[in-house]
Amino acid sequence: MKMTLPKQKKRAAAAAEKESQWSRLIGDLKTQDLPLDLVRVLQHLLKLLQAVGPDHAAGIFLLDEETRTIQGQVTDLFDRDLSEGEGALQAALRNTASFVISHLGEDRSPRTSTRGARAQLTVPFRASPRVRGALILRSRTRNAYTPADGQALSEFAVRASAAIETSLLHQKVQREASTEVERDLVMAHEIMARLIPHRAPALPGFEVASVNVPAKIVGGDLLDFIELPDDHTGFLVADASGNGIPSALLMTGFRALFRGLIQNDFNIRSVFRKANQQLVESTAAHQFVSAFYAALDASTYRLIYVNGGHVPPLLYRPSQPVRRLDVGGPVLGVIPAASYHEDSVVLRPGDILICCSDGLSEAENAAGEVFDAGRILEVVEENRDRPAEAIRDALQEAAHRFAGELHDDLTLLVLKFP
Repeated sequence: MKMTLPKQKKRAAAAAEKESQWSRLIGDLKTQDLPLDLVRVLQHLLKLLQAVGPDHAAGIFLLDEETRTIQGQVTDLFDRDLSEGEGALQAALRNTASFVISHLGEDRSPRTSTRGARAQLTVPFRASPRVRGALILRSRTRNAYTPADGQALSEFAVRASAAIETSLLHQKVQREASTEVERDLVMAHEIMARLIPHRAPALPGFEVASVNVPAKIVGGDLLDFIELPDDHTGFLVADASGNGIPSALLMTGFRALFRGLIQNDFNIRSVFRKANQQLVESTAAHQFVSAFYAALDASTYRLIYVNGGHVPPLLYRPSQPVRRLDVGGPVLGVIPAASYHEDSVVLRPGDILICCSDGLSEAENAAGEVFDAGRILEVVEENRDRPAEAIRDALQEAAHRFAGELHDDLTLLVLKFP
């Protein structure tokens, strides 16, 4: 025992030192001082990693989901073979975990193991709405990485992603815009894209799928998920009058206004009343916003909502008449001192809730017919046994087959209680 105790203390001290090693990165990273050039940003981040762990190999990789291209930067020690096994780059870029610790086995061929890497830590992150990233560290020492390392590097990647996103935006503007007006349009598009959630929230017992597609470079539709206390999650679907930059600017302000109100006042009717009054006082006479907001209690399955002049969401319940969630009041920004009412529904297994903007429900074909609630429900009925993502995709495809090119912003949210 006397011989073992000092060893245990040494191991504890070593573990404490290991836990704090990568935590230094947070203090070392000053995003406001980083350059705009993407390559220089990635190289700067790698230098920070090397300063903390000079005996570790490091690489940062970015996957553009639109062009399917990958770009990245690595340190000199980095083994560039990333095509197979646990270290495969494609799998790393698509992983949704905070971090993944992998062992690079001895069965790697001599060609791929010249650097002698035995352990790998992968930290996936979202660099922009359309670009996935992965920070990869490698070590010659087996079991070199701990969960504490993963947590520290995950926090570093989240903070670094802000600088990477700014560089990607700068790169896009320089590539696609030759005039000041074009640069403003590209910038507005990217700003709006940042407001739309990258992914739907994970709600135990529910499936959630969503999509937002602007008709022009920028659009006036809004989709937002708001985390609230006591296992409540808020869903906001809204549509600003018009489209293009004016509606995008209106929606940007409305999102900030609504979020600020709902996080300080859980009375939804009161939030709608205050938001309406502020829009009446601060917007032009022809500007308004339609909005549907619902708060779901994941423990009781009760959905409380207010509909402010928005397309009524459809609650599909097998073998029962469809329920339209239309209780609320007028669109926001038109009638001073307008009043709003709320309603609620308890969701049951088998329920499917469809929330959309008029880009879906008023999609029009050459004969002047619209993709109305009846057609939406036909698609839901045909796909009711499929996952929420498949129902979302089926509705999009059906609308395109019906109307061809869609001329209005499209926002769609599917909430399924399997």
